[in-house]
Amino acid sequence: MKPIQPISPRLPCLPAAAPASERTAYQTISAVVGSSHYRALSDDALKDEDNAAWVLGLDPDVKQAWLDRIRWIRIVDRLAENERIEPHERRFSRFMEAWRLLRSRGFVDPSCPFASELSAIRALWLRDAIGPGHDPPADQDDMQVRALAAWDAYLRALADYHAPGLLIRTMKEHDTMLARLSGHIFQLVPFLTKEHWDAAGEFGRLDQFFNNLRDMQEDADRGLCYLPEEELTRHGVTRAQVISGRCVELPGYQRLMRSWLEEVMPSLYARAAPFIGARGLHPSLEIMREWSLRRYARIARVFRATGFDHRRFPARYWAEVRRDLAERRQLPRAHPA
Repeated sequence: MKPIQPISPRLPCLPAAAPASERTAYQTISAVVGSSHYRALSDDALKDEDNAAWVLGLDPDVKQAWLDRIRWIRIVDRLAENERIEPHERRFSRFMEAWRLLRSRGFVDPSCPFASELSAIRALWLRDAIGPGHDPPADQDDMQVRALAAWDAYLRALADYHAPGLLIRTMKEHDTMLARLSGHIFQLVPFLTKEHWDAAGEFGRLDQFFNNLRDMQEDADRGLCYLPEEELTRHGVTRAQVISGRCVELPGYQRLMRSWLEEVMPSLYARAAPFIGARGLHPSLEIMREWSLRRYARIARVFRATGFDHRRFPARYWAEVRRDLAERRQLPRAHPA
């Protein structure tokens, strides 16, 4: 059984909708972090609202720290997707070239289209660094070093997992993918301490599991299936059947999805238990954890309610998200630290 985390009845609140005369001034988090910038596999605006709308209710300084990281993570993710569908633009490649220049020489070309993001990253994580392959100064903050390593690892993962013809063969490869993507993302969040570093990575692994479950149809529309080949074979299902949707009525697919939610999912919850039960987190991390756990529960519930039919899942799930976001904007305003 997965560990059950008690959740406060006080939900994270969102800024109330502005009066009609002022609505042009109201911005969603997706507008702030550029969820729709660049042409990518999908528009990530609603995903970012679902994942992180709670950030808008934070106090200004805390909110800005979160928005900065979310913006950096979102922009490189969209650039990697853009390179798959518009390879001639080389946007992700050009970002990586600029990043390598920054890492090796500490220099940001002001004409680079990503100069503002790179300059902000340099100010936060590279203020004392002297380039890869060198020992950092003795007084360099350990969390700065860890975050920089996690960022480098995340960039490498984006390059690997957006490569054409990607195939996840085994459960071990699948587990590695979860860690290399969201596992590293959750180690980039602000206000994380060394005490909770490893636990945050495991919580990120759980997060990527749910992202993949949520996006099964979106991925299928683009010829992608992240279910490991060995599990598909074991249950007599093919990638082509998942991508086409013909799998849904197959007994083997139903068995696979039951095991996915009744065996794989609980094992990931168990690994994430140190973060789920962690005490002493920054208040904003506690809100993130609570919001995320509610999102995971919603994804699993809707997936079960649709009979594991990833074709029907998006319409029902995103309708619930829109309704929940609207309702939370009507709650009395909270003042998290």
